[in-house]
Amino acid sequence: MNTFALLVREAWVEVRAGLRSGIPLLVFLGLTGYLLMSLTNADYVQKMGASDIARNAPSLIYLMSCGCMFFLFFAWAWVFAQPALRDRKAQLEEVLLALPLSLPALLWGRFIGAALVGGLLASALIVGFLVSPVLGWLGWVPAASIGAPVWSALAFAWVALLLPVSTGIGALYYLLALRSRGLAAPFALATVLMLLWMFAVVVLKGGHINPLLAASLDPSLFTFAQAQVETWSAAQKSQSLLALTPGFWLNRALWCVLPLLVLAVVLARTTRQGLMGRRSGAVLAEPPMLRSRDVQLPGPLTASRWTHALWHEARWQVRQLFARRIWWVALGLLLVMGVLSGFVHGVWHARGPMVPRADLTLPLLSSALFLVIAFIIAALVGLVCRRDDVEGLGAMLQATPAPTWLRLFGRTACVLLATLTLALVPGIASLLISAIAAPDSLAPGFVLVYQALVFAPPLLELAALTVLVHALIRRSGLAYATSMLLTFFLVLNHELGLVSYPAYAIGIPAHVALSQLAGWAPWLPYLGTLAGWKLAGCAVMVGVAALVLPRGPERRRFADVRQPLPLAVLALGALSLLGSGVALHHHLVEQGDYQSVAEERVERAAWEQRWLPGATAWQVAGGRVQLRVDSAARQVEGQWTLDAVVANQLDAELPPGLQVTAVSVMGQPVTFEQATEHLRVPLAPCATNACTVALNWTVSANGWPSEGEAFWLGPQGVWLQARRVMPRLGLDSERLLRAPVQRSEVGLAADVPTLAAGSAVAVEAIAPAGDWQWQVEIDGQDFNGHSAAPLDFAYSLQAKADASRQQTAVEVREDLDLMSACVARRLGSRPVVEGVSQWPTGMGDSRLSHGQLLLAQSPDWDVAATGVGRSARRAHIAELLARRVLIDASDLRQVPGYLWLSQGVAGAIGLLCVADVDGPEARAALVKLMADDLTRALGNDGEPVGTLADAREQGWAATYAALASLAWTTEQNPEQLTAMTAAIRNGQGWPAAIQPLLGAPDPHAIAAALERWGPAQ
Repeated sequence: MNTFALLVREAWVEVRAGLRSGIPLLVFLGLTGYLLMSLTNADYVQKMGASDIARNAPSLIYLMSCGCMFFLFFAWAWVFAQPALRDRKAQLEEVLLALPLSLPALLWGRFIGAALVGGLLASALIVGFLVSPVLGWLGWVPAASIGAPVWSALAFAWVALLLPVSTGIGALYYLLALRSRGLAAPFALATVLMLLWMFAVVVLKGGHINPLLAASLDPSLFTFAQAQVETWSAAQKSQSLLALTPGFWLNRALWCVLPLLVLAVVLARTTRQGLMGRRSGAVLAEPPMLRSRDVQLPGPLTASRWTHALWHEARWQVRQLFARRIWWVALGLLLVMGVLSGFVHGVWHARGPMVPRADLTLPLLSSALFLVIAFIIAALVGLVCRRDDVEGLGAMLQATPAPTWLRLFGRTACVLLATLTLALVPGIASLLISAIAAPDSLAPGFVLVYQALVFAPPLLELAALTVLVHALIRRSGLAYATSMLLTFFLVLNHELGLVSYPAYAIGIPAHVALSQLAGWAPWLPYLGTLAGWKLAGCAVMVGVAALVLPRGPERRRFADVRQPLPLAVLALGALSLLGSGVALHHHLVEQGDYQSVAEERVERAAWEQRWLPGATAWQVAGGRVQLRVDSAARQVEGQWTLDAVVANQLDAELPPGLQVTAVSVMGQPVTFEQATEHLRVPLAPCATNACTVALNWTVSANGWPSEGEAFWLGPQGVWLQARRVMPRLGLDSERLLRAPVQRSEVGLAADVPTLAAGSAVAVEAIAPAGDWQWQVEIDGQDFNGHSAAPLDFAYSLQAKADASRQQTAVEVREDLDLMSACVARRLGSRPVVEGVSQWPTGMGDSRLSHGQLLLAQSPDWDVAATGVGRSARRAHIAELLARRVLIDASDLRQVPGYLWLSQGVAGAIGLLCVADVDGPEARAALVKLMADDLTRALGNDGEPVGTLADAREQGWAATYAALASLAWTTEQNPEQLTAMTAAIRNGQGWPAAIQPLLGAPDPHAIAAALERWGPAQ
């Protein structure tokens, strides 16, 4: 056989073996199905910045092609390792190498065959996008949301993004498999590639250190694609190709050309003797047995002590893993990456520097390392479970009289111990960062609770699921691919939140609002129950794995299921699942306010259909509020007497847990409607004659938060805001669905309606300006207040202070004094600030509430004493003060364009005050950061970008309004601003000069602001 024929034959044999393995079919079905499922999810499309473009647009093709390589790294590792391992497993290696064949042609042919299979795997996503029109034909998505295939983008993604990295990295996998004769080395390389990706994305790109280096080191090119796509307009996302920058060519040279050159050199120098001398080193040698003089022969066995055998099996498996140097090297690399990530995104943050306290670094490190640790666990479980699959050894072990579950439980114990070790890495990295940069803020107990109750349980869940996969699937390759595919799905769910109910989010940490001020005490019941649910799921999966695991090549038999210990583990896990699941549903759904995304949209649609058509204007002159708060029972009782109400009906938005018990008009009880967290009281007699209306209600806060909200009421502390415990008069336009796709899914008209004149809620208040009085009793302590401004108040009582932020409190006071003086100069008055409160994470945004400055913990209480972060906090404080002055003076409601005043003018004054105190350079740095934020917000907005007049409060509008209003605000003196707010209060509308600012975002206005106020070019 000539050399070329041998090369072609070996390539064809390798392709045929790869296709017969079942992995290509699994990858095609899995990735294509997952892609189609993701494209039907509107939230996924919005998070990918594709709300106003086709769901198969080029931007999505690029991001998905690069993002799915996390799974393909490990799939390629298995595919390219098989040519080097298949002959040894069949014990034909010596025979094959003794044949008079060209060794380079044989090795190159096998590599080419594996490369063809790898390229086939890479095309799974391309095929997914090609069949995406099926979604429109089946009616699963609007037909107009799927465009015609963009062939140029599909070809570019396969030829420029997927195929080169598949071939280049495949060469590295192939070399490692030839050298090590095992799967461990290729999987270790896949893990290193994940670490490189994390370093490029989290450290280099996230830290804005070196875009060229980030694009070069990231083997998936995700940083390269994302950096371009996030700055594109909708038109560019629909038709553009990625620009081939120097970073792209350097990346292709590093990950494609260089590996192929190395492969060519190594294969040219490879000899038969060199290949035969390799061994996988899968098992560590045990120490030699020592001869003893008093050895006695064992007598007849009277009992089998399988518990002792289980202990020795588990100990042996643990030693095989933990005694290896590569294991500790991997842990060290992971720890170093965690420390670097913490410094880049914490200590050296662009809006910092930050003080790396535990409640800041733990969520950051856990999010950064979760993806890498998840794939490490999936690969590690496969290596441990398949370690004994050696020809001859496995058969001998299976022939022993030991029960089939014994070795499985031993391997599972090893895997769980390794998982716990990996779960500690983010916590240790957090402690190291604190010890280096902020030794006074060390909190090892706080860190340990987070790792034990938040981070470790989902990883254990993932490990147990992978054990079950390997027990169900005999063929190692198919089991590896399935476990990696499942891990990929779960990781993407962690990033995109496709499954939101905490109990059903397998392998995903709980959403916790961390704060050392609030502590762990409020969270322990919820976290303990959720951890119990996940651990019970682990027991069920391990029990099922032990029951279905066959003995050797035999078929699974029903008799094998009758094993006491696995049945006991399964029963115990099932009972624990039932108990913890009932508790979670009771506290999250029945007592809490958990809703899925679909349920929330249905409720918002029902709110719009039921309450908007009959909405009318209303007025109120003032009133009296009485609240009694019982923190131990987590209950609030309230009464609100409204004076001089003029309206046909009174509408109010209700916070979660509020139940109206009685309503009276002029002392007479009346019927009322309460649904979809809204209240409507008919007031026909009050349309012409002012009436007195009394509302009575109770609030229950016994539920558990599910999406990062915090416990604001409990024995450990009270963080009371009026918006949490009182009805908010009027209709809230923020509850309207804006995206056309979302509106059509719930049966609403495409056009977003507008609220009736005079029916909207007050901005950052629960009622408009009037003669207001209130009395709040919190566990026997009375708090009284009165105001003529829009009604809003807040009080906090906590059992302990945050000792790690005492110096920060002094710095915040200094910033408040400086900004208060600046706001007085620019607006002619300053609001009264009686106290400053550190508002824990998850309690809501910062605001000035009747003399109490509620400053959110992140980021304002995390920044260091100097740097951009200090200037950003000063700008934020000045913005809050200016917003309160402007809102109180104008008695502002949520009318079209209100964000220009509350966000735009107030934000512009914050920037101007920073320039007055810290200098123009500090303002220029903040303007540049805001412009970058605006670019990303416009590119990633989940709704079509409209006008500033109709924009949402949370989104691009806040940043754009401040930048666009900066020039106009600079030209106004205090008297002009006072006259403007008085005119707005009297119903004269917005000044004619600012009408152009209320339109769609103007790139020229932002460019002008950057040129005038930004850094010097």
